[in-house]
Amino acid sequence: MTAEELVEFWRYCDLQRPPYRHPADDLRSGRVQHGVNNYDDYVEKFKQGRLREDAFHLSLLPQPYHGDIKNAKVFVLLKNPGFSASDYVAEEMDGGFRQSIIETIRQKVSSHMFLDPKWAWTGGFDWWESKLRETARIVACRRFDSNYAQALKCLAETVACLELIPYHSKSFGGTTKIASANAVRAFAQRASKDGKKVVVARAVKEWGLEDRQNVIKYSRGQARGASLGPHSPGGQAILECLGL
Repeated sequence: MTAEELVEFWRYCDLQRPPYRHPADDLRSGRVQHGVNNYDDYVEKFKQGRLREDAFHLSLLPQPYHGDIKNAKVFVLLKNPGFSASDYVAEEMDGGFRQSIIETIRQKVSSHMFLDPKWAWTGGFDWWESKLRETARIVACRRFDSNYAQALKCLAETVACLELIPYHSKSFGGTTKIASANAVRAFAQRASKDGKKVVVARAVKEWGLEDRQNVIKYSRGQARGASLGPHSPGGQAILECLGL
């Protein structure tokens, strides 16, 4: 599957009103968090003890990938976008944030939004910046006269992320045999065959990629932290792609 075909696959997902679920994905009712459409609903369900950590929050926009998946040099493969209550706040309170996620899904972007300091207040930026911080410092020092912001911009244009499951949940241990997972797996396989650096940082078995010189598979211990620092296999791959 090509980048264009993956984007076309996601064009069939209605991003204007919840539930945000690709129509080809058969999700069992028991895997969906019901009755939570916004932050206030989340708080109420929390008080009632009716939240499930492994349930998908389909009132939040899916995040099947981040970055420019057509032109990225390195792909980091993860399991799913995770979940924080602040995700509801971000989508409710900032229309620009929602629009950026939609533009990413439609691939009207040229960089990874969660490496843009514009979104430094979000959980997504916090996660990605922390994983890449030490690598970004090396890029800043060696290429941008210690300008950290320029280093992040460079990484945002170099690195893309693929999520095996695009839906938010706090924990995940369910099936990955759904259409959207099959589509992104096919794209990851194509990227690896095309010689792109592919860092399988989580869910190595579920991604099912063939062993290749350009495919880096984290061990169980490495996957726990999913580090992309300069001493990690993924961080080293990124620096190598940048000639550093």
